[in-house]
Order: sequence, then C-alpha cells, then structure tokens
Amino acid sequence: MTKRRRTTRKNESQYLVGIGAIVLIVCLAGLRFLTGIDFFEGTENGEPAVTTEDVTPAGGGAVTGAAGDWYEIYFTDPTCPPEEERSGGPDEIIAEDIRQAQSLVDVAAFDFDSEPMVEALIELAGRGVLVRVVTDTDNADLPTIDQLRDSGIDVVEDERSALMHNKFVVIDQQVVWMGSMNFAGNDVYCHNNNIVRFDSPELAANYTAEMNEMVVDGGFGPRSQDATPNEVLTIDGVHLENYFASEKEVAPILADLVSGAQEEILFLAFSFTHEDIGEAMLERAEAGVNVRGVFETTGSDTEFSYYPTMNSAGLDNLQVRQDGNSYFLHHKVIILDQSIVIFGSFNFTGSANDSNDENVLVVHDPAFASFFVEEFETVWSEAKQ
Repeated sequence: MTKRRRTTRKNESQYLVGIGAIVLIVCLAGLRFLTGIDFFEGTENGEPAVTTEDVTPAGGGAVTGAAGDWYEIYFTDPTCPPEEERSGGPDEIIAEDIRQAQSLVDVAAFDFDSEPMVEALIELAGRGVLVRVVTDTDNADLPTIDQLRDSGIDVVEDERSALMHNKFVVIDQQVVWMGSMNFAGNDVYCHNNNIVRFDSPELAANYTAEMNEMVVDGGFGPRSQDATPNEVLTIDGVHLENYFASEKEVAPILADLVSGAQEEILFLAFSFTHEDIGEAMLERAEAGVNVRGVFETTGSDTEFSYYPTMNSAGLDNLQVRQDGNSYFLHHKVIILDQSIVIFGSFNFTGSANDSNDENVLVVHDPAFASFFVEEFETVWSEAKQ
C-alpha cells in the first residue's frame, strides 16, 4: 500500500509538547464506576475496595457498579463545575485507597494538584509510611508539590525537555492505579479520562521497577533501563502486556496489535500522529475492517494529525469525528475486536515513543473491553459529526 504521508519528528515533537503543556485530563461531575463482572449489576466475586456507597459525584447521587477480584474501572463524566462545587472525583477514591497503605506509596504524575491525594500522602508520611513522588519538571513548581516537599516528602523531577508523562500510583507493591487521568482538578472534572485500579503484585512489580529507575537510578526516557520484570503476565486467567516507553519502542508493538484486528477497531485519541499506528489502521480499513475513532479537536486539523488523512480516505467503513467536549478528550485508547484494550498514558505520537516517559497496558479480555466499548460509544455519540 502506498504511504499517504510522512512527517518530521522535530515538528511533531514541538506540536505535542505544546499541547501536552496545556492539557491534562479528567473531569467528572457524575462519576461512572465500572468494574469487574457484570455491567451495572451486583457484585459477584467479592466487594470493591472502595464501594460505590462511598462515592458521591458532584451533581448527582452515588452510582452502582460491579467489581471483579482484580480490577475496577473508572471513567470521568466531564461537566467542569466551579472549583468550589467539585467533589466525588476518582482522585478522592484514590486518596482513600492511599490511606490504607502500610509501607510504601509511589506516585508518578505529569501534573499533580489534587488536594485530596496530596493530603493523603502527607498523612502517610506523618505516620512513617515511605512516600515517593516523581513529576515532570514543567509542573514541579505547583503549590501542591511545594506542600509535599514542605512535609518532608522527596519529589523527583525528570529535568528534561521531554515529558515525564506517566500517571500511576502503586500502593504497598500490590495495588496499581493507572490510565490517562492526571491527578489534577481539571483532569478529574473537565476532561474525558479513564483510570483503573488493579490488585496484582506482579503488575505492581512492573510499576515499582519503573519508579526505581526514575527515583533511584535517575533514568528517564530512552536513558532508562528496559527491565520490566513481568512484561507479559496473566491475572485470573486474563492475558496482559505491560510496556514502558521510551526505553522500549512501544508504537511498533501497538501497530502490530492493530494489524491483527479482524472485525473492528475503535479508538479515542488526544493526540494521534504516529505513522506506524496510523498506517496500520488505514491498512485494516482497506482490508474491510470497520474503523471508528474520535480525535481531540485541538490540533486534530494540523498536518501532523491522522484526522485529516482518515477523514478524507473515502472508505465507508472508516469513520472519524472530533470530540464534543469543549475542554479535552484526553483518552489514549484502542479497542480491537471488542476483546483487546490498549490504554495508559501513551499518546499515539513520536514523542511518546521516542523521548517521553510513558506506560501502556494491553488487556486481552472481552469482559474488560466491554466497559471501554461503552465509554467509546458515549464519547462517539457526543462527538461532532
């Protein structure tokens, strides 16, 4: 197949850094809690660590959901209420989870101004629990970061022009929170995002190793060691893949996964400029696979984005839209054949692949994927046609 376009990495990198400095996710004035076994049915195999009775979203009452033994999925429902009316966000749920820690909490956050989480970390440090925080240098002068430092918590910066773009929390080397959501107010209440809680020491070991590379070794981006202990793992019979960029080139791996789609590809993209992934989708569309995607509007009309290319491809089975959120669609999600979900901090860009610090998880499970399909359809229905 003839390549449709090529772009220079230099300009693309400049574009992403500019957008990345503006964005940072999440929003939620009616938190949707989706977990485990049956969609909005009762709990089947155990209770969630934080039950939905503990969740009171701003602008609405608590919602019900089901929980599996090893994951809980949260999507923001962005209405961007005034700051004084913001409550019930997933950062509050994470804060309560953090408070249960006994020995160690690691936080890697590109943007970190969540007062509930900061307060929880300060409480932990006050009772002798070890707290480690890594943030991007561009966001290291936030008042919340100063609060942490004033409380004796060491905050490590990457000190690079490229981004420390991770958003994850590890509790007692057992529980991992990860996804697209920065731990920041606008991310929680104004932008479309996902955040997932996993209970797995094997998965937690991967994120602890990544944290050690940054905190202990001072390794960021391509200088970091590619030494993920459980890159491929199984949890409760479900196959997962866990990758960290840019010590590893992740985009070719994702492109290979996309190339295996047989029936359908769905995606939600804050920034989508990477040729390997974009061409893989176009090739599958030409082969008859149904492809639908929603792009964050900001930047999507530039020469670097795949939105114009896909929008003008002239294939009936390839449909793309720009998002309907007046703030940001911050997801980085690909769903393959309604059975494989790719998600994390990793935008589909050269900067994510080549220079940033990023993480991505691939979950091979139709039940898990069904929740992301539901989120996709919600965002799709609200997008500009």
